[in-house]
Amino acid sequence: MTFCLSILPAQDHLDVLIQDVLHGSRDSAAVYLPTMEQRYPNNPSLMYLKGLLENNGEEAMVIFSKLYNTHPSSEYGDDAVMKVAEYYYAAGMYVKAANWLKKMPIYYSRSEHIERAVKLFLNSLIVSGHKDTAVFYSRVFKRQFPALDVDGKINDLLRDFEKSDKEKKNAKEFAPKFSTPEVTPVEIMDETPIVTIDANNASGTYSLQTGAYSVMENAESQKINLIIAGFSARINKLYKSNRTLYAVRIGHYDKREDAQKVGAQIKAKLGINTIVITNN
Repeated sequence: MTFCLSILPAQDHLDVLIQDVLHGSRDSAAVYLPTMEQRYPNNPSLMYLKGLLENNGEEAMVIFSKLYNTHPSSEYGDDAVMKVAEYYYAAGMYVKAANWLKKMPIYYSRSEHIERAVKLFLNSLIVSGHKDTAVFYSRVFKRQFPALDVDGKINDLLRDFEKSDKEKKNAKEFAPKFSTPEVTPVEIMDETPIVTIDANNASGTYSLQTGAYSVMENAESQKINLIIAGFSARINKLYKSNRTLYAVRIGHYDKREDAQKVGAQIKAKLGINTIVITNN
């Protein structure tokens, strides 16, 4: 591998390393990164590689944000936008996620990520309480991307959201009279972190979060996939903007570094992004 990489031009060299990391092999990239960073400190491909190798989700998000802001027209500009958006989406910060995802149809309409970007954008708007705005943009996207089943996507998302909303109302209506009084939802702004209302009692300051879903079945599906892969996953119920979310979380760790190591394993094994959260 060393010989093959050494004879490649710089850009091809970086592209090979990026593909290695995307396919779960990080060793070569980690070895070459310091040398490449000295030679090409402002290269957008190098910045993207550095972001992929960063285990701290927040720091990786900063790197990808910088890549987009300094090299928006680079080969990895659209990838950087998606990475930032997915970070906010996984954190349950849907307004910020929507703001980043909106860049995709505007600046990267031919990106390979466009279908996923459209779906995440519409869902971010719906979950954050902007259903009418989501319907408006679905009409715009229907004209802009005739090959995408935009009507199907928005209808599925609205149906899932309404189902979740209905289930929450039914749960309140049929709650036993002798049950513990329900925690009153905390009124919070869209940009503030989500608030856990049923934190797990297990010890450990940090956990990993892979996503926060409005539909319980989606959270259960990801939880099962993680457990099958050998990771200790659970679901925490959260309240954000007076709506119930189901966060998929992994483990309890005393050190942030330990959580980051497991996050890297999940990324390499399942291709799932994680963020480190502090347990309440």
